[in-house]
Amino acid sequence: MGSLDGKVVIVTGGAGGIGSGTCRLLAEKGAAVVVSDLPLMKPELLAEELRGDGHRAIAVEADITDEAQVEAMIQTAKDTFGALHGLHANAAATHLVRDDGLLTELSRADFEEQFQVNIIGTWLCCKHAIPVMIAGGGGSIVATSSAAALRTDMQKSAYGVTKAGVGVLMKTVATQYGKQGIRANTVLPGFIATPGTLRLPENFKQVLTDNILTPEFGGPEAIGSLVAYLLSDEARYLQGQEILVDGGMNTHVVQLAYTNTKTGALTYGASAAERHQTGG
Repeated sequence: MGSLDGKVVIVTGGAGGIGSGTCRLLAEKGAAVVVSDLPLMKPELLAEELRGDGHRAIAVEADITDEAQVEAMIQTAKDTFGALHGLHANAAATHLVRDDGLLTELSRADFEEQFQVNIIGTWLCCKHAIPVMIAGGGGSIVATSSAAALRTDMQKSAYGVTKAGVGVLMKTVATQYGKQGIRANTVLPGFIATPGTLRLPENFKQVLTDNILTPEFGGPEAIGSLVAYLLSDEARYLQGQEILVDGGMNTHVVQLAYTNTKTGALTYGASAAERHQTGG
């Protein structure tokens, strides 16, 4: 018996790195999964895989910034499986992060697109899922934010700002609909090892490797396992929370390592003067 037996869950951004890993884990735990994503992400391929493994799953192609498509997504889930118990609002405008920049240099179009997906799209999913969940006796919403919502960046602006808004949105859902049986919580991933993130420059990944407090990076299952718990009845007293999943990176000041040219040892967090004195 799985912890999600009998549950029907929609995962937006379901064919991406974190989304696909979460869909697989939710299905393994007994949920009927609606894999929702943009057509170019081919969500049907994942749904076919899940059905091939004996799970209940369908795919819905949807752009969450389009209200009509969101309504259709919710209705399809209900028509197919008879109810809706969970929503993992995971879709995000991650494709724009590379072009994100300083506030004074960021284009209005890029900022607005991140806002449309990360905030408006998540709101639309909640807007149309909540009444269906309430009618069915309640449900759980888990939104994907980011560690970027807690720490600002010297080079990027829109992603962190909009992801911070996701957490407030979930607290608003919890506040307004908690007494009607709706739970809403937020997961904030740090660096998660997916095909996309593993293509980042090696020097960037090395800084992250040096600063996480676990032996290795977490994969999609690190997020999926928490999402599954938050969607389950076992988490019925967790409400309006923001939970950071980053391997401990944000528990300390990020350290940069410098090689001592005399000894070959790594020195962490050395000042410029100290680096000069030691030949680092």
